[in-house]
Amino acid sequence: MKKILLFLLASLCLLIAVVLFKAISFRSVQIEAGSADRYVPGDAANLHLSQALTFPTISYAVDQAVDTASFLGFHKFLSEAYPLVHKSLVKEVFSSFSLLYTWEGSNPDLKPVILTAHFDVVPAADTSSWAKKPFSGENDGTFIWGRGALDDKVSVISILEAVEKLLSENYRPERTIYLAFGHDEEISGTRGAGVIAAELKKRNVKAEFLLDEGYAVTLKMVPMIDKPVALIGTSEKGYLSVVLSAAMAGGHSAYPAKESAIIILNRALNKVIMNPMNPEISESIDDFIRYVGPEMPFYARIIFANKWLFRGLILKIYTDGVTSNALVRTTSAPTILKAGVKDNVIPVSAEAVVNFRILPGETTTDVLEHLSSVIADDRIKLTVMEGKREPAQVSPIDVPGFETINRTIRQVYPEALVAPTMMIAASDSRKYLDICRNIYNFAPIIVTSEDLARTHGLDERINIEHYSRGIGFYYQLIRNCNK
Repeated sequence: MKKILLFLLASLCLLIAVVLFKAISFRSVQIEAGSADRYVPGDAANLHLSQALTFPTISYAVDQAVDTASFLGFHKFLSEAYPLVHKSLVKEVFSSFSLLYTWEGSNPDLKPVILTAHFDVVPAADTSSWAKKPFSGENDGTFIWGRGALDDKVSVISILEAVEKLLSENYRPERTIYLAFGHDEEISGTRGAGVIAAELKKRNVKAEFLLDEGYAVTLKMVPMIDKPVALIGTSEKGYLSVVLSAAMAGGHSAYPAKESAIIILNRALNKVIMNPMNPEISESIDDFIRYVGPEMPFYARIIFANKWLFRGLILKIYTDGVTSNALVRTTSAPTILKAGVKDNVIPVSAEAVVNFRILPGETTTDVLEHLSSVIADDRIKLTVMEGKREPAQVSPIDVPGFETINRTIRQVYPEALVAPTMMIAASDSRKYLDICRNIYNFAPIIVTSEDLARTHGLDERINIEHYSRGIGFYYQLIRNCNK
């Protein structure tokens, strides 16, 4: 018995030693980027963003007509605001409204870089509740207000401001730079980014890397980290909407049967919500932990440095939060319910739409099999809606493209940590997978959780100083692409 106790004690001491060793050796992977001459734009840049936000380039729904005058007016504004861009770069228009600019590089042996953004915006509902009118573009000295100030006209204008400045300095990149600006990202991007990407594929373009909107420099949004954290999306979740429908005999509500279409549909929905798919640490989240873990307090480093031992605890930490849960699990959300036409009539049919955001490593087939298994009721019919997308492949972080973005962030935002992670939402970037393996999602703006609530919400606005630094980011990024 004594030998067994000694063995157990020795094993425990060895385990503690290994855990502590891994925590101590869990060192920072943040790079030293060196200094750079930071470009600080003038007042004209603020005016240009304000003007850009006055055009209601709204995407309402697929196949719904748009305000042609607003989109074409925005084109005219760009040509007037950025004369050097329109003189020196080749401009092409796709699907009437999307724009592709080609800045020819001096070295054709180098793969090109693609900078993408979109200039369509979502509708601004309940305009009377906005502090500033949603298409005013008002500059109050601290913020510039309007739909698109965060998503995503700010990126379009920031990129063009940087390129215009570089052209004024007679700068010519070694790599060819493509500026791809879609007009329908908010309604799937099929006619914008999809068409541009198809054309570039036809031209046999193979890009070194592509940078699109997505994450940003976040403030106090990563638990246990006080510093700003610049998050770079390296993958996107998949997308699947499924109609759950039930049909049964209806009747009079005065003498209801034990079951009805509504009852069995409600039971199925409850099973779906109460039996989510299992959480997993995907490749992108594993990279995220590797980048932010060493920056956490020591007790947290013990946990994240020893995933082999604390995997269950890590997954519990993530699944306990709304946003963090979406990082480790395929999520399900009922979004539409339809049943009944009169209060005293039991309907003969009922249906619900459930939207799934699929974790990389899983597929739409996995989700459908899981649905069938947990519902386990042949009376519930499953119908896949149009628009399903498999999760995007994970872009590598050990390649020059990621290193260039990482280094540029550290130069422009030296106070910030950098970390790769997974995109919860979707962007136009996946349209370019056939021409680029290295796709990253990062918008150079500083955001808080309050700012994110304004995206697609009320009172969208951008801090002027943050906008200015974003222009400086693109200016420096283009210069760094030569290295």
